[in-house]
Amino acid sequence: MYMKRTIFILVIFLGGFLMAQEPVMTFEKTVHNFGKIKKGKPASVEFVFTNTGKVPLILSEPRSNCGCTVPSYPKEPIMPGQKSKIVVTYDAEVEGDFTKQVTVFSNAENSPIVLVVKGTVVP
Repeated sequence: MYMKRTIFILVIFLGGFLMAQEPVMTFEKTVHNFGKIKKGKPASVEFVFTNTGKVPLILSEPRSNCGCTVPSYPKEPIMPGQKSKIVVTYDAEVEGDFTKQVTVFSNAENSPIVLVVKGTVVP
């Protein structure tokens, strides 16, 4: 009986310790307003982030809510304390206001994170 209880407590303790070892994505900003951009001139922005966790951060392919917004992301693990970036390019082919989202999935405890680009396409 004593041995089972000791093992149970040890499993609970180690499980909590390992869960606390998840990476954390900390972005400098998650929203970017391009303002006015010319029709036909794609606009890009870098969303810089840091892995503020204690283990490597691994991203899966970010997903945008339309084909006009294309994210590029690091394929290699981001080590604890390391900075990296996700570049989002908006293809300004349609005039008017826009707000687009890119959802970033990873092994981070705060996953997913939504990045937003917005602005107005002018002639």
